[in-house]
Amino acid sequence: MVVPVDAPNDDPPEIEHPIVLPLLLLEDVHGSGIAKSENLPPPPPPKLEISLGDAKVEDAPPPIPSVVPPPIVVVCIDQREHFTTTHKFATQNDLLEWVREKARKLGFSTVIGKSDNGGNERSTFVTLICERGGSYTEYKRKSRREIAGWVKCKCPFWLRGYLLTGGDWSLKVGDGKHNHDMTDVLKGHKTTSRLKPNERVHLQEMVDSNIPPRQMLTNLRKRNRTTSTTIKHVYNACHRYRRSIRGTRNDMQHILKSLVDNGYVYHCRKYRDSDDVSDGFWAHPNSIKLFNTFSTVLVLDSTYKTNKYRLPLLEFIDNTSTMKTFFIAFAYMMSERQDNVYWALERCREMLHSKDLYPKVVVTDRDNALINVVEKVFPKATTLLYSYHIGQNMRAKCKLDCKVKDLKGKNGQAVKPASVVKTVMVVWLDIVDFETEEAYIDNWTRFKVVCAKFPNFLDYVEKTIIHMTVVLQHEVAYEGTIPTICFTGDHLYASTAK
Repeated sequence: MVVPVDAPNDDPPEIEHPIVLPLLLLEDVHGSGIAKSENLPPPPPPKLEISLGDAKVEDAPPPIPSVVPPPIVVVCIDQREHFTTTHKFATQNDLLEWVREKARKLGFSTVIGKSDNGGNERSTFVTLICERGGSYTEYKRKSRREIAGWVKCKCPFWLRGYLLTGGDWSLKVGDGKHNHDMTDVLKGHKTTSRLKPNERVHLQEMVDSNIPPRQMLTNLRKRNRTTSTTIKHVYNACHRYRRSIRGTRNDMQHILKSLVDNGYVYHCRKYRDSDDVSDGFWAHPNSIKLFNTFSTVLVLDSTYKTNKYRLPLLEFIDNTSTMKTFFIAFAYMMSERQDNVYWALERCREMLHSKDLYPKVVVTDRDNALINVVEKVFPKATTLLYSYHIGQNMRAKCKLDCKVKDLKGKNGQAVKPASVVKTVMVVWLDIVDFETEEAYIDNWTRFKVVCAKFPNFLDYVEKTIIHMTVVLQHEVAYEGTIPTICFTGDHLYASTAK
């Protein structure tokens, strides 16, 4: 494509453009044969033709503005006057504490850069530098610091403490300047966030009292409002303290020693032809006394693999006559097979003083191994299930089977699946929370009407839920008796276990 461009009478101007355009044709229209006359108008300027190929002048991108880098601001904070002192310190720790407290108030922290104990006729000294002084060493292997960045910026600040002949310590300022801004809050800094000796002793007392770490941090902040300790430091201090208590013992040895020291009743079972422990059972003497007093109902709950070694923890729970829940015993098992569960329930039965104290009602979750073993260990007890677990199964099954399409309510609006599940669960809770036999029959009839459009779900409830025994959440022991309410088919059975 050839584009004509008007040019002045003299030399053509230079074309300023980021794209270099090749000059293909330049015709000089100033002819020598043209007559020059003062009366005639000046001739038109010559045409400058530039070949741009297929591109157009309008399509050329605009010129790219030059990027001006921001000005470099050099930070220089001189704090020499704050650390210049003629005071003599009795010990090195006094000097370090004085410097750290001054630095904390000014907004930075110090660390020991170099020290010498004075061996081989050398002078004893300690050099303190800013926490951001120096630089990280580059390693061949890519480290996490290269990804996350670092705080060191070669800060030149440094102090030096000398040991005098009389035994005191003096402080001299080597360089009092910083090349970075100060920090208002020193949370997360290694040195300022450390626990002081008195705080460490107080934290160990709270660990012995089984106080949660979050509450430990609150108590430490109440005692010292200027502390910069974070929850991570509290967790680390608790871990180091517990590890110091355990010493060289492994976890199993430590738990057995703790049971012996605290007077627990415990039993262990080993593998065949091995000294490795496979199952463990322990109970506190006070819990055994309460279990023999309130033995009507026994609640079994298994925590599935939520500990460090992913072992099932079987919990034995009971209620008192004042509606208080207490733990009877605990059992760690290598697996949830019937053999392991049977051994744990046998240890629980041995704690009862007579057969008359055997539980009348045993409440479990829907674990087949646990249900089968309960029938063998306590054959006369009624086995019930948690209403919570049944409600969760009901809701999950309802979401799958109670799906609606083109279903409209009384007002003509479409019915959402979530509202159907909510309606079904409300009617189901009315069945669970009945008070009389007539109320149960009425609620069950209403439940059939509501679920008439979902035959698969209704068949599941009749064959799976109603034919199993269900324990209500409000069933608790009171005045030595407990109401035992269960469903079997379409009939209600209510009795009082004494």
